[in-house]
Amino acid sequence: MKINKLLLMAMLVQLVTTSNLIAQVKKSATKTAVPVKTKYGALAIDRSNGFYYGFSFDQPNRAEAEKRAVDECNKRGGSCSIVLTYSGTGCAAYRTINGNVGTAFGWGIAKTKEEADAIATKECLKRSGGIQPTNFVWSCNAAQAAPLKEIYNASPEITGPVKIGNQVWTSTNLNVSTYRNGEQIYYVANQKEWEKVSREKIPAYCYLNFDSSNEKKYGKLYNFYAVTDRRGLAPAGWHVPSSNEFVTLIAALGGEKVAGKKMRATTGWDIKDPYKFAHGNGDNSSGLNLLQNGSAGGDEYGGGKSFLYGVWLSYWWSSTTKSSGDSFAYYLDFNKYSEPRITDYSKTTGAAVRLVKD
Repeated sequence: MKINKLLLMAMLVQLVTTSNLIAQVKKSATKTAVPVKTKYGALAIDRSNGFYYGFSFDQPNRAEAEKRAVDECNKRGGSCSIVLTYSGTGCAAYRTINGNVGTAFGWGIAKTKEEADAIATKECLKRSGGIQPTNFVWSCNAAQAAPLKEIYNASPEITGPVKIGNQVWTSTNLNVSTYRNGEQIYYVANQKEWEKVSREKIPAYCYLNFDSSNEKKYGKLYNFYAVTDRRGLAPAGWHVPSSNEFVTLIAALGGEKVAGKKMRATTGWDIKDPYKFAHGNGDNSSGLNLLQNGSAGGDEYGGGKSFLYGVWLSYWWSSTTKSSGDSFAYYLDFNKYSEPRITDYSKTTGAAVRLVKD
């Protein structure tokens, strides 16, 4: 009986030892899991001319991805900023309405380029007034990257057109630096140069107070010569409204007495002019979101003088001249009663531009 106990104990010790050896072998055979590296991608575009774009993919960090995208976009000739940044396994797609101007654009990310393209197309159609986007580009991060994650998406910052009555209007000021045929519009950087283009009737644009930092919020101020240039200021499918189209717009919003508040943005209109008058903020119920974007004075009486009206006098050009050979043309502004009106002034004035769908 004693021998059996000793034998049993020996067998038990051997069993434990064997189990430990097997566990050690399994442990040594198990490889340490290699962490999946996150890959980054980004899209940069020129928001005033979406044909200029730049993609990056499979970058080691966000900063490098965004830098490469902006650099690629700028090399194409644009003034570019990031609109999309993402990480992980997936694709980004980009669509624009045409290959020359591309002021309507959209982008998206998804696991496949086809899914991303569907999102990009849908986003572009929101802003194009129904014009089909024909330009398509895409890029994908490596398949072995971490799960797909959106880091930044500027889509909410890009507003689309609004339908008022039977018209479709852009809801932001025009901000293009090229004509429809791709040629550059003359850029004026200071008041002295604006006086020169006024005297010589050169089609041109500037920024409010000649400060390019105003571009993102207010867009560009164009003189009438740029508005009516034969090369085409508006992108395909759109045009600068006639004075009669402004009249139709005001009527569709209920007439002069009530339209002004519906047209103006909800902020920025409480700035007082030199006469201590302010139009007052609107409710933007029309969706037009007209801003207090100011204007640049032109050569009213032919003397070549130019002066800045500044932010308190805001105009939007029509395409209608006062009469044949006249130096005045019609635009939209607000009178002292904060009512919208169609009046006229010098074609050399720098004013904002809204567009109507053809």
